[in-house]
Amino acid sequence: MLDIEAGGSYGKKSNRINGIYISAAKRNSGKTTISIALSRLLRNKGMSVQPFKKGPDFIDPMWLNIASGKRTYNLDFYFMSRNKIRNHFINHSLDSEISIVEGNHGLHDSFDIYGKSSNAEMAKLLDLPVILLIDVGELNRGVVPLILGFKEFDKGVNIKGIILNKVHSKRHEKNLLRAIEYYTDLKVVGNIPNNPEFSVKQRHLGLLSTLSAEEVEKFVAEMSSKISEYIDLGNIIKISKAANKLCPDIKNSPALSLKKSIKRNIRNTLKIGLAYDNAFNFYYNENLEALEDLRCEIIKFSPIADTHLPEVDALYIGGGFPEIFSVGLQANINIRKEIRQKIEKGLPVYAECGGLMYLCKSISYENNFNEMVGVIDADVKLTKKPKGHGYTKLSPYIYENNKEGPWFNKIKLIKGHEFHHSFLEMSQDRYKFAFKMKKGYGVDGVSDGITYKNVLAGYTHMYSPSSPGWFKNWVAFIKQTKEKTVLR
Repeated sequence: MLDIEAGGSYGKKSNRINGIYISAAKRNSGKTTISIALSRLLRNKGMSVQPFKKGPDFIDPMWLNIASGKRTYNLDFYFMSRNKIRNHFINHSLDSEISIVEGNHGLHDSFDIYGKSSNAEMAKLLDLPVILLIDVGELNRGVVPLILGFKEFDKGVNIKGIILNKVHSKRHEKNLLRAIEYYTDLKVVGNIPNNPEFSVKQRHLGLLSTLSAEEVEKFVAEMSSKISEYIDLGNIIKISKAANKLCPDIKNSPALSLKKSIKRNIRNTLKIGLAYDNAFNFYYNENLEALEDLRCEIIKFSPIADTHLPEVDALYIGGGFPEIFSVGLQANINIRKEIRQKIEKGLPVYAECGGLMYLCKSISYENNFNEMVGVIDADVKLTKKPKGHGYTKLSPYIYENNKEGPWFNKIKLIKGHEFHHSFLEMSQDRYKFAFKMKKGYGVDGVSDGITYKNVLAGYTHMYSPSSPGWFKNWVAFIKQTKEKTVLR
């Protein structure tokens, strides 16, 4: 995978934000394809592009990272307050010439009837003009009432442009454009042919980690180049400047006090080993930056390819697809043995989802049985349907028992999310759990976060802005563990 530039340097002189919000009438309309293509095409013009993704997503941000060359950040109403979301967006947008937010689901889709978690609400909160993507495969003149309905449903949403996707022919395109021009005042800024080659969804969207960096880069470059013929980039840039009129003067915004020109000093820091390869790459950039801001040096290693661990003070093993790469993980006997030995000696390890699976005895996938690290006495079984899917809410058992541990000091509740097609075959009383599930499934529907020695491994993915003390406490715990080791 490619190394991605971190945002937040605030080198941009202007205090204005240009940006667009990419949304659609419904799911699976091509938002990711368009967001990737625009990020790369604008970057090719020499512009600094800052991408964002609405919702708890890892895969789309990885594509956007590669297309833009910058870290992608997540925006989510469940994880953050409205004020925190706005500040988060401002913080990471100020040093870029244009920000692109890729929405999820349809523009007005929401968990609640009032639309409080919708893309429309997010676009209004961020004061961004919306480019609405419409799958016109089954539409002609009927596209007009659809567009007018979206405009009238919430007049506070600033829909400024339309991209038509899956256009069948020049005649189809002509009929669509003539109807939209006659009945609306919206500008059509894209007409994408109905071509499977333009769809990331059909070309390994969920399997990015199975491709090499060279293959991913080649695909992004070629797909963006082909789509460029059907995109009005000049008008999209003009639309992005509509945000200028809506964005207030933010020179003295409290958002800027959060991370003003942070210079990360890596001297005298803790070293965190980050499992990062095709099997493990589901990490929120916010989490990595939280560790960097705590003066931790992140050192990547590959559980597939590296025969030895780097010299580190702790391990962070995130999510990914360890089941797909279980053969390669099993084959690397040296690093599995080394991880197990260091854990037994007290090395702090935090593992999420795929990381939890890797620490177990084995993974059974597509009639294959492959050995893993084996520090957790459990076997991983894969299922066709998700075992746990959606947002989670966890309460530390330590806090409920009126005890404060170094990882849970002053943390009463943690919000996260899970998406796993696996479960653990294990003795339920074999280990203690860290969390009680207030929402979600976790390991067994009741608890999550298996604890063993200095290991915490669970199915829930943490997001640092929703639990700002989490990584601070973990770093304090690592320091405490390191000091004890030195004194021995």
